[in-house]
Amino acid sequence: MKTKVSATIVGGLITVLSVAVMGEAASQEYTYIEIADCHIHLLDFLQNGDFYVNGKFIRGGTAAQALRPGQRIDALLQMMDHANVSQAMVSGMPFVKKWSAGDPERGGYYLDSDSYVVNARDSDYTIGEAILDYQRMAGHKSQMDRIHPFICAFDATDLGAVDRICKTIKAYPGIWKGIGEVMSRHDDLTNLTIGERPTAHHPALRRIYDFAGIHGLPVSLHHNVAPISPSGAFRKPLYLDELLVCFEGHPNTVFIWCHAGISRRIIVKDYTNILDTILAAHAKHVYIDLSWVVFEDYVLKDLPAWTDLIRKYPGNFMVGTDIVGGLRHYVACIRRYDKLFAALKDEPLAQKVASENFIRLMPETGITLPPDYLYPEENFVPK
Repeated sequence: MKTKVSATIVGGLITVLSVAVMGEAASQEYTYIEIADCHIHLLDFLQNGDFYVNGKFIRGGTAAQALRPGQRIDALLQMMDHANVSQAMVSGMPFVKKWSAGDPERGGYYLDSDSYVVNARDSDYTIGEAILDYQRMAGHKSQMDRIHPFICAFDATDLGAVDRICKTIKAYPGIWKGIGEVMSRHDDLTNLTIGERPTAHHPALRRIYDFAGIHGLPVSLHHNVAPISPSGAFRKPLYLDELLVCFEGHPNTVFIWCHAGISRRIIVKDYTNILDTILAAHAKHVYIDLSWVVFEDYVLKDLPAWTDLIRKYPGNFMVGTDIVGGLRHYVACIRRYDKLFAALKDEPLAQKVASENFIRLMPETGITLPPDYLYPEENFVPK
């Protein structure tokens, strides 16, 4: 599907930023390549996000909640048009940042203070209501094939989490096309959670992977390959085996591995060789999301090695922004991948990475379940 870049001036900083970034990227002659964004959080760590109202962007905040929820979707589509993005994965945010009495000021991001993050159980419902409201807005139904909503608001250590996912699907039938971003071994974010910490091979998640495989839902999974390295020294991929158990145990489940297993201060030697070994065994159902810090911290620092890996597995890589609620820097964030497309020196391959690989994985329609559907109680329950 071809999407024309909008010519509408939407004001101020966003317009200036868009023109500047598109102008810079145009010199590389790759802005004409459409991108499918594989990783978007429409909400931030306070469960807020931007709106588009009467031709203007309104920054997300508690005062904006009275606006029509479908205007969240409108805001995203406006920015997608500016960036020549045809389709996108959309999710809420599975956590909310706690405002503790000891905080000097309220934090809006998980790293803003040492206060905990807690499960945001209503995040999926916020996205579901935004989708339904957007569908009701006159003239907008044709745009919905560009949006692929994922379910994320559940406790990844709860064996009953799959049941909550089923309830969310039943509450919004035909809406959801995947599950994620599932958080596991997410360094500072995981360390700020209370109680049991999720790991990729946790039985609760094994149940979710199984459910997803049965029903053809891709799973977007964040699982760091190693602990952080405060000193900057190389670390062994100590968490890799936990992930491989899942890849090997769920061959019918499509995994989108967020950020290629990299996060802030994750420093692993010969990483492209590690990915090569993983894809050699699991290329049929494991895909690499190059969003967030892996692009600057790894890909751009060793473009020849990464482009060689992409050429070897042309159907297994995709790009995304991993924006969190705010859309102000959306164009700059997604069009940075023009550098990668240029480095590939192969337009058909660049188009695969830019959009085709992601679009190929997305179900044509959202999932529905019978009212009496129950996931088998005994599956993957520890004996």
